[in-house]
Amino acid sequence: MGSVPSAYVVPRRGAEPSAEDIIAFCKTRLANFKVPRRVVIVGELPRNASGKILKRQLRRAATESTAS
Repeated sequence: MGSVPSAYVVPRRGAEPSAEDIIAFCKTRLANFKVPRRVVIVGELPRNASGKILKRQLRRAATESTAS
């Protein structure tokens, strides 16, 4: 079974995009299998000391939210 594309979005100040807006934007620019099925809007992405995004934490949060 393949993974389901998800997008974690940090909006710019003053912007309030909806999940539907982001998916519609992606549909016009990406192949269908790359379009996120789930969009999570967050205040900031988890990063380590050198500034890299901690993808493990995002994956863990995604599995915990789908298990609930």
